[in-house]
Amino acid sequence: MSRSNLAANFFLTVHDPFTGKLAISRELLDCGLVAAELADLVLSGHLDVVDDRVVLTGRPDGAQDIISTYVLDAVGRQKAAHTVRAWAESIGEILFGLVSTHLIETGVVRVEHHRAVLRRGPDRFPAQDLLKASGPRLRLEHMLRHPTAFDLPGAVAAAIVGALGVERTFELEVDRELFTELTENLPPPLERLIAGVAATVAAISLTVRR
Repeated sequence: MSRSNLAANFFLTVHDPFTGKLAISRELLDCGLVAAELADLVLSGHLDVVDDRVVLTGRPDGAQDIISTYVLDAVGRQKAAHTVRAWAESIGEILFGLVSTHLIETGVVRVEHHRAVLRRGPDRFPAQDLLKASGPRLRLEHMLRHPTAFDLPGAVAAAIVGALGVERTFELEVDRELFTELTENLPPPLERLIAGVAATVAAISLTVRR
């Protein structure tokens, strides 16, 4: 199965294409980017999730882009397998840089640097190509409205959104049961991956409350 660009699509889904503002916290964005890239590599057969650990499958590498190459190299360098949470904490910021740079270089978004009072504010990423920038969100919203239209990458994307608890960023009401049903019908490695995302979000929430 070919790659689905889930990480880039997730980035676009949670940014407003007109203002470029991020609709969720940066911590959840980083976690979602890692989850999406790991899921894409599971879909392409390069990674597996055994128990709650991310492992290489041993499948020979094909032609990979810079983002997947980075992640596969990072996983391959480890002496022991690590959890989704560990990967989210260790490479989330790096993936943010790689994905945003890719989208800028391919003309999908542009970057705007903002200053808040006495400090630099978060960058914004408004659309350079509105059709491409808004496409992933519109496609996912269509599938959420019409669940029979879900394909496997779309189901994975929706499951990640549900595990992160960021479904309120969409302009429609979504029954939480739909995310549960989608997750339970994913192939087992992806279902375990989504469970790892949920555990990561719980840890982030606990840290914030403290």
